[in-house]
Amino acid sequence: MIDLHEEEHEIAIVSDVCSPELKIVQYGHPVLRRRAAKVGRVTQDVKDLVSRMTGIMRSVRGLGLAANQIGVPRRVAVVEIAGELTALIDPRIVSANGEETADEGCLSLPRLYGRVQRPTHVVVRARNLAGKQVKVEGEGLLARALCHEVDHLNGKLFVDAAEEGTLYWLVGQTEEGEPLTQPTTLEDALRVFAAARGTDG
Repeated sequence: MIDLHEEEHEIAIVSDVCSPELKIVQYGHPVLRRRAAKVGRVTQDVKDLVSRMTGIMRSVRGLGLAANQIGVPRRVAVVEIAGELTALIDPRIVSANGEETADEGCLSLPRLYGRVQRPTHVVVRARNLAGKQVKVEGEGLLARALCHEVDHLNGKLFVDAAEEGTLYWLVGQTEEGEPLTQPTTLEDALRVFAAARGTDG
């Protein structure tokens, strides 16, 4: 997940900054529409995966990343809000309350944003890197990020829930630092990603 209003946020073409062995996949890759498999035991390989995911997320100034966004269909996600990193193994949302609509974006659909309604408070059950069951409570932006990443692990994307007529491209910034946007439709946006995927080489 990415936040349009994150301070000093930069949109990046992910393939330019990640290693060729492990990089963020973009819309059109089938792994993004697959329900990720349960992890089970937390092994060293899982811990290494979390470490690499955290590095990739931070390199593009993301707020969260799910394992299937880097082509690994396992139920692993990382979220970092206000400098606090949360690693989630086999997460599931057990409680959700309230409603809030805000702009949302995704590292797998770069530069595309739309308004999405999310709960204002969620409770997530998961395991941590020690393999222990934990309860993570989130409000506001953290709640939104948790929902966004769990959706990824279930094969869902933010565009599935975006309000009709709210999608837009972030095309740049004014001299004052205000975002420059261009409205789009889901169909047109998906054609852009399909065309880009067709020219990936």
